[in-house]
Amino acid sequence: MRIIVVNDHGSVTGGAAQVAIASLNALAESGFEVTFVSSVGPIDKGINNQRVRVINFGFDDLMGNPSRINAAFHGLWDFRCARKFGAVLDEYSPEDTVVHFHTWVKSLTSSVIFEALKRGFKIVVTLHDYFSICPNGGLFNYADNEHCLIKPMSVRCALVNCDSRSRAEKTWRFARHLAQYEMGGVPKRIDNFITVSDYSERLLKPYLHPNARFFRVRNPIDIVKSAPSNASHSNIFLFVGRLSPEKGATFFARAAKQANVRAAFVGQGVESEAILKANPESVLLGWNDRSGVVSHMRASRALVFPSILHETQGLAVVEAAALGIPAIVSDGCAAQDGIIANVTGLLFKSGDVEDLARKLVLLNDNSDLARQFGKAAYENYWKAPSTIDTHVQDLIKCYQEILK
Repeated sequence: MRIIVVNDHGSVTGGAAQVAIASLNALAESGFEVTFVSSVGPIDKGINNQRVRVINFGFDDLMGNPSRINAAFHGLWDFRCARKFGAVLDEYSPEDTVVHFHTWVKSLTSSVIFEALKRGFKIVVTLHDYFSICPNGGLFNYADNEHCLIKPMSVRCALVNCDSRSRAEKTWRFARHLAQYEMGGVPKRIDNFITVSDYSERLLKPYLHPNARFFRVRNPIDIVKSAPSNASHSNIFLFVGRLSPEKGATFFARAAKQANVRAAFVGQGVESEAILKANPESVLLGWNDRSGVVSHMRASRALVFPSILHETQGLAVVEAAALGIPAIVSDGCAAQDGIIANVTGLLFKSGDVEDLARKLVLLNDNSDLARQFGKAAYENYWKAPSTIDTHVQDLIKCYQEILK
C-alpha cells in the first residue's frame, strides 16, 4: 500500500497541518511508502526525508500572494497545482494507492481532488472544518456572530453576507465553492471521510454523498503521560486560542467579571483590548509555544471553551483532560464531545453569560468538585489516549478498508 498525503502547507500553520504532518513519519516507519504533497513552503523540519517523499509546488497561499488579482484567480481553480499534482499521480497506480486530503482551500484548490478522481484513485478526506459543504468553512454567520441555519449553497446562502471580511469576499467564496462542487466533485463524488467528533459528523452528514463511509480517526495529542495536575490548587480559569469574537474570549471575560473569578488568556488576536475593557482584571499571556500552553493548563483550575463557532473538535479540551484539568464548555460547539457533563467538566448554554458565570462560581467555590472533575477527566482520557500511535493505527485500518 502506498499513501499520498495532501495539504496546502508544508509546515505546521494550524491544527489540520499539524495532524497531516504528525502522521507522516509514523506511517513510513510502519513500512508504507509515503508521499507528502503540499503547495506552500517551507517544509517542516521534522519530516524524515529519508523515509518520506516530499513534494512542494512552491506557490503562495491566498494571504501570502502579493497580487490580490492573482490570488483571486488561482484561488478559484488552480490549473498549475492540477498539472503538477497530475504529474505526481501518474507515477502511482490506483490499485495500491490511497490519496488522503487534509486541506486545499488556502492554495491547492479542489483542482487537485479532481485530478485524483479523474484517474480513479481511492481518496479520503479528513473533515477538519466545514469547507467541504460551506463557502466560509464554518456554517457560521461572521457578520452576526451566530450559527448559520441557512442551507449551504442555496439561493439564500448566495444572498446573505456572512463573511468575516466583506460582501465581495462572500461572493468570491461562493464562486469558489461552486467550482469545487461542480468541477472538483466535492463533496458529491467523494465516498470516504474521516471525522473527528460526533458533533461535526452530525452537521456534515446530511450534505455529503448518501452512500459515503465515515471513519473515526481521533486527532493525536502530543502529551506524555505523567502525574495528573490537581485542579483544586489553582483559582485561575484559562482560555486557550485565538482572541477573536467567534471564539468567545470577550464573552468569557464578561462572565469571569460577573462571577468575580480570575481569568487568563493564552493567545493573540483582535480582541485583546475588548477583553481588558470587559474585565480589566484579565491576564493576557500572549502567544505561547507548546510547552508554555501545557504549563499554563497545568496551573489552572479549569479550561474554559466558550467558542460560538461549531468547531469540529476543540482539541484544547482533550489536552486539558490528559493533564487532569476539567473544562467548562459551550453546548453549541463540538468541544462538548470532549467532556462527560457533570463528571469531567461542565456544559453551559451557548451565548448565556449568566449561565457561564454560574458554572465558574460553582467550580471556583468548590475545590473538591474541581479536583474530582480533573481526576475523572484524566482517568477517562488515559483509558483510551489519543496518541500518535493510536492515530496511525486507525489511519492504517481506514486506508486498508478503502483499498478493499
